[in-house]
Amino acid sequence: MSKYDPIVYKDGKRLFYRFSAHQRVQHVVLFSSVLLLAITGFPLRHAEEAWAKPLYNMMGGTEYAPLIHRAAGTVLLGLFVYHTIYWMVKFYQNQICKLKRENRLTPWNIVKEFFSQEMVPNKKDLVDIVHLWKYLLYFTNRPPRHERMSWREKFDYFAPYWGIPILGPAGVALWWRDELSHIMPGIVLNAAYIMHTDEALLAVLFLFFVHWYNVHYAPEKFPAAKVWLTGYLTEDEMIHEHYADYVKVMIAAGLEEEIKPQHFAGERYGW
Repeated sequence: MSKYDPIVYKDGKRLFYRFSAHQRVQHVVLFSSVLLLAITGFPLRHAEEAWAKPLYNMMGGTEYAPLIHRAAGTVLLGLFVYHTIYWMVKFYQNQICKLKRENRLTPWNIVKEFFSQEMVPNKKDLVDIVHLWKYLLYFTNRPPRHERMSWREKFDYFAPYWGIPILGPAGVALWWRDELSHIMPGIVLNAAYIMHTDEALLAVLFLFFVHWYNVHYAPEKFPAAKVWLTGYLTEDEMIHEHYADYVKVMIAAGLEEEIKPQHFAGERYGW
């Protein structure tokens, strides 16, 4: 059970719990290290561009920028390992131990428990994606009703899980390229360079143009979302982004009579 209240009141308004302090700290470490990696790495990749040298010099030049880059990379890899181990421990405590207590510990039940976790993509996500396209193409006037975690958030969550295992080992190989060149062919280091720089470019493009739009630049969020700081969403945000979960939480709190209808575009035109 979470130690956080699912609904709190501030200035007479309802706020809905989303993220614990532990999760928010991990998020701060994640985006801080990624930003440091970007502003110390891309000036090297684009050293011939006019903007690269001033930015690199601002980060300490050839003396300190590489140290900052490697330190940030080490922190990011450490966070990846920590979060993975933390998830495995929680999965064992919450799912595996429950199956043991109920004498239902079988491979099939373990698989079902894995896919029942809120961050793992499931059939509901596929249904919501199809529903979103129907909504965007005016086949329906009601947007999807997302559960606690929507398919967008799951995509954002798993993006580092396929990115960091590519970026990290390739970065380590480039870091220790002199030593590795004695035991590996040059093509390995060439491949590591391509993997590291291209995956970094893809990650930054996604971060700036997809993730940041969804959570900060969208009209209803601009200039910035607050949930990553406070851990709570407003009632309007819950209705707009996680209506199915909003209804569930309100009913659990005994507030079913105060549930507000979902916002949808058709209301603007009297549909």
